[in-house]
Formats: sequence, structure tokens, C-alpha cells
Amino acid sequence: MRYTRFVTVLAAAWICTVTALAAVAVLVPAQARAQVALDLRDADLQRFVEIVSETTGRSFILDPQINGTVTVLAPNEVPPEAIYEIFLNVLELNRLTIVEGVGADRIVPIGIARELAPGQLAGLSGGGYETRVLPVVNVPLEEVTEVIRPLLPQEAVLSTVPGAGLLILSDRRENQLRIAALVRRLDQPRSQPIETIRMRHANAAELLQVIQSLEVTPVGASLSADRRVNALVVAGPRQFRDRIRDIVIELDQPQRSMATRVVELSYANAASLAEVVRASFVAQNGDEAATGSVNIVAEPRSNTLLITAPQDQIHSIVLSVRALDRRPKQVLIEAVIFEMSVENFSDLSVQFGVLLDEAIAGGVQFSLQGRPTLTSAVSGALSGNVVDPGNGGTIGAIKRDGDNGIGGFLTAVASKNSTKLLSTPSIMTLNNQEAEIVVAQNVPFVTGSFATVGDSAVPQTPFQTIERQDVGLTLQVTPQITAERTVLMAVKQEVSNLTNSSSQAGGEITAKRTLSTNVLVRDGNVIMLGGLLEDGSGTVSQKVPGLGDMPVIGGLFRGKNASKNQRVLLVLLRPRVIGSDAEAKRITREVTREAKRASKVIRPKDDGRFPRTPNTDFPFDGADLNQPFDAGFVDSIAQSRAFPALPSRLEFK
Repeated sequence: MRYTRFVTVLAAAWICTVTALAAVAVLVPAQARAQVALDLRDADLQRFVEIVSETTGRSFILDPQINGTVTVLAPNEVPPEAIYEIFLNVLELNRLTIVEGVGADRIVPIGIARELAPGQLAGLSGGGYETRVLPVVNVPLEEVTEVIRPLLPQEAVLSTVPGAGLLILSDRRENQLRIAALVRRLDQPRSQPIETIRMRHANAAELLQVIQSLEVTPVGASLSADRRVNALVVAGPRQFRDRIRDIVIELDQPQRSMATRVVELSYANAASLAEVVRASFVAQNGDEAATGSVNIVAEPRSNTLLITAPQDQIHSIVLSVRALDRRPKQVLIEAVIFEMSVENFSDLSVQFGVLLDEAIAGGVQFSLQGRPTLTSAVSGALSGNVVDPGNGGTIGAIKRDGDNGIGGFLTAVASKNSTKLLSTPSIMTLNNQEAEIVVAQNVPFVTGSFATVGDSAVPQTPFQTIERQDVGLTLQVTPQITAERTVLMAVKQEVSNLTNSSSQAGGEITAKRTLSTNVLVRDGNVIMLGGLLEDGSGTVSQKVPGLGDMPVIGGLFRGKNASKNQRVLLVLLRPRVIGSDAEAKRITREVTREAKRASKVIRPKDDGRFPRTPNTDFPFDGADLNQPFDAGFVDSIAQSRAFPALPSRLEFK
């Protein structure tokens, strides 16, 4: 009988082993395979655990309650690590979990996992069942019991000794260590820390009343005042103590005494600087109402600030004013405007006609710019008036026989007009201050006219409205100096001139070139703001069809003039930063020497005859910059030739 039962058990074990090996052969033909084909349909859950164990090399201990089936469909082969992830998902769907251990992992239902000890303790303590006494000193025994009892397995026994503050626990050794560690963490002292906060300026008793009125003391905390050392005694949680400390820092401030200072400014504008300092004080305090204790008044006549502020702030405000009242830098802006234009014009034409009864019966006539027509020339000649044939060469004649005759003329001209304009305006200004220079003629332009008409057709009280405009050079610059001595400039420049031509609506036509831009230039460098290269040409040809195309004699039946215009315009700018008196004096000498040389070049020569040409040189010898201001109020020739002699110039020594 025993032998039969043994054979039956051995056969069943062999069948299970063969089935498992077959499933493993399907999933993992060999351990060397990197990918595994996984296709299970209603497979036994325990068999699936065996497959995962052999695939991943991990050991598992199964709870006796584990049973059921599993279906896993994977159309593609998966690596071993992916199989383990699938295995964890299958356990989660079956309400199972893994409790990891040192040598093997335990697969148990989720409901009993909390009762199991961690694996790292199993190797140290074993699985023996024992009884221990756990003392509880700092917290109530009931609170610890409420926390521990849900974490114990059903077979564990927990009892308490309230009078002695003891816990008696009978359980496995692993759980004993786990529960003992938890009790030690819960059994911490609850005594409230006590902190003393000393006052420096305020009274502790008065400050205690203020804080108590705020009702910020939580349950279990306390706050009192010690009059002997003028301090607050705070007992409670750290958050409460930190809040009381912050309140004390805000309220323990000295009583502010006011002070007044008068600050004389050297460079800054008092009204503008007062607004800046006042705005800065509002930004620091975050509340505009706080500026009531600070009063800053600007006195424009003496450019002085009268500052009234608390004693602890007056020094910082005065230091801010001194830091802002710095000598501003200056910028010398030099511009070069070069414009050259060339206009070429040529003309060649022949006009003639036959007269019958003092009237033109036929001929060739052209209407070209700057030339009279045949009709006007013949009419003037018949009436005895002088006819202006225009510029250039002209040959003409009229042959009359009574009222009949023949007349004609040939004209030819070639002209070239060239203009060169070189302007070098310069202007100095402060940093961030707009500067403008205008070198122009104030030209009147008629903008309208009006006249009243009475009983007669003659207008009465006629008048015209005139608007004057500057025609010439206008330069506006606003420089801003950076910390790297680079100048950011907003430039507006206009160059205009009269063209000596009128429009059909009336009034003279003006030519204007305008430039508006923002540029960034380093100190002393030159930059081109704008340029223009214009090249234009035009031709006017008139001829008699057919006859004008004939060789040789065709020139008698055609007229032509041609023009070609070229214009070049360049605008250059150079800023020079002046930060000290020495730089200003050096640059002034350079510019004055250039003016001295220019005055010598353009002055007229004195030939020694009467009347004598006066000396027009710029009065500067290259050393004394005061000479242009001292010279010229008494002419040297008049002083030497007058009798009696004029008194000499006043001198102060």
C-alpha cells in the first residue's frame, strides 16, 4: 500500500515537472536566448510563477492561498526584465504582492503583507516566536496601542500594563523587532521648548499686551513677560516661536527723532533730483504712505535741497543725493556734410521758314528748352524788335522781297554747372541733453492772399499771409554716454536750399534732404549716417518725319537737346566725449587752431593800396584762449592814426 501511494505521488510530481519544463521550453528554449516568446491562455498561476522564477533566476515562496489562472498574450518576443514587469502586473490584478527577502521573495495576498517582517530582518533573527516587554515613557500608552494593534497579525497577542507604562507583545521575532523600532519612534518627549526674547527698545509688558490682542497663541502654548530682564518668555511649537520672534523684530524699534539737512547741489537740478529721491524712498518702504515722515523740498533759486527725515535715515538720503550730484560728461558732436552736383546741358537745332504776305507759309520749327521758336523770332524781326536767341552760338538771317521772304537760324550750346557744398557744423552738449544748431536763411513764403471788392472791380485793402521757414542746415542731436565711452545718439538732420525755380502754383521750389536715425558710436570714431549717389540724364529730340532721317541734309529738319545730372551727398558724424576740464581745454585749442588756419586761407590779400584791407585773422596765437574775447573792441589802426591818440586798452594786473 505504501509502495502504491509512493508511485502515485512520484508519477504526479513527474507529470507536473514535465508540464512545467514544456511550458519553459515554449517560453525560454535556453538561458542564452535574449528574447522570450510569451503566450499563455488560462495557465495556472503557480505554474506561471515557476516560469518567471526560472526565467529571471529569482526564488519565490508562495502563500498556500495562492491559486487561479492567468492569460498573457504577447505577440512579440520580450526580454527577461519585461517578463518580470508583466509578472508584477499579474500579481497586482490577482490582489497579490511580493515581500522581498534576502534569499527568496514571498508572494502573499495584499491583506496579510503588513503582518510580515522585512526580509533583511529574517536573516538576522530567524522566525522564532517569543514574548517581550516594551516600555513606553513619554506618550500615553493608549495612543501607542491604537497605532500598533492594526499592524499585528492575528496570531499575535498584545496586552498593556497602564500603571507601569508597559506593552507585552507575543509574536514572531521579526515582528518583535519591527514593532519595537516603531514604539521607539513614537515614544518621544513632548515637552514644549522655552525661548527667551529680549527687548532692545520696547517695553516687554506693553509688547505682551499687543501680541495677546492679536490672538495668535495656539492651544498648549504660552507667552509671558519678565519685567526684570525686559524679555518675553515663549513656550510652544517652533512655528509659534518663530512667529512671535518676527512680531518682536517689527515692533522692537527705536522711537524716531527727526533731523533736517540742507544739501547744496553742484550739477544736478534740485527739482528733478527731489522727485528721484522721493520715488526711491517709496520703493524701499513699499508704501507711499510711509513717505509722510520724509520731506524733500527743492529751492530752485539756490539749487538746494531741504531734507527732513528720521535720524536713522537722514544720513543714507544725503549720501544718495551726493552720489547722484555728479559732474555730467559732455559730448562734442562734429558733423561733415559734403554735397557736390554737376549739371551738363547741350543743344543743337535748326529752324527756318518761308514768308508769304508776311506770314509763315511753311518751314521747320521746334520748341526746345531755352530757345525761341521760329514764329517768335520772325515776328520780332518783322516788327523791328530785338529777339533773344538764348545762350550759346546762333546764326540766323531773313531775306525779304516785299511781303515775301525766307528766314531761319541755327543754335548750339553746351553748358556745365557744378556746385560743391562742404559744411562742418559742430555742437557741444551735456549727456542726455538735446542740442540743436541752425545755420540757415529765414525765407518768407506766401501762403495765401485776400482782398475785399467794393463797388468797383478794383480790389480794396489787399493783403497776403506769409510764413517764414529756415532754409539751410539744421542739426538736432541727443547723446547718451555709456560706461564704455560709447555714445548712443538720436540724430535729426536737415539740409535745404533754394533751387531758383518756381512751381506752377506759385512760389519758389526748395530742395530738402532730411535724415533721422539712432546710432551707436565709440568715442572719437567716425560713422556715416547717410549717402546719396544720383546719376540722371534726359534727352529731348524733335524732327520732321522722313526728312529728319535723311543723310547730310537731315540735320536741317531736326532739333535735340540733352542733359546729364550727377549728385553726391555724404553725411558723417563724430562724437567726442569730454569728461574733465583738461579734455575740454585740449579740444578747444584744437578747434581754435583750425579756425585760425581757416581764417588765414579765406582772408583777402592786402595789396598795400588805399583803402587798406583790414586783418581778418581769428585773434588766437595758439596759447591764450582769452584773446578772442579781449581783442577787437578797438581797431588797432584807428587807435594808432588818430590825433590825439586814443587811450590804450584797460589792463588789470
